[in-house]
Amino acid sequence: MAILLLSVFYSRGKKASFQKLQFLAHNVRLEEGREEALGLIAGRYRPIDVSVRVEPWLNRAVALSHSMGLVSVNKGSVVVLTDEGRKAAEAIAKDSGVLDAERAFLSEVAPKLTDGFMKTVWRPENLV
Repeated sequence: MAILLLSVFYSRGKKASFQKLQFLAHNVRLEEGREEALGLIAGRYRPIDVSVRVEPWLNRAVALSHSMGLVSVNKGSVVVLTDEGRKAAEAIAKDSGVLDAERAFLSEVAPKLTDGFMKTVWRPENLV
């Protein structure tokens, strides 16, 4: 849940699409994934060169966070922090020593991932 809350917290407007959250959830786990995502944003990789996967834990984290009142899900495709979710995410973000690498990655990458960019990542055939 902490990764979910931070992913949305660092996104523009404190909201994120499921495509974006899945991309972040997959890449935040390992240093190799974080480097790959940073390379994609920097233009060193093309979307077709980067692996993207659906992380099953993300849907469970969204459901649990929703039941706890930390996020809302708009139109079934956008996750938005509630006021309580924002407070929880801020507390996680301020806690040094907890999820340091993940927090650094998410704070750098999440604001740069637009919906249009995510569509090219998830549908690389559009680039051909």
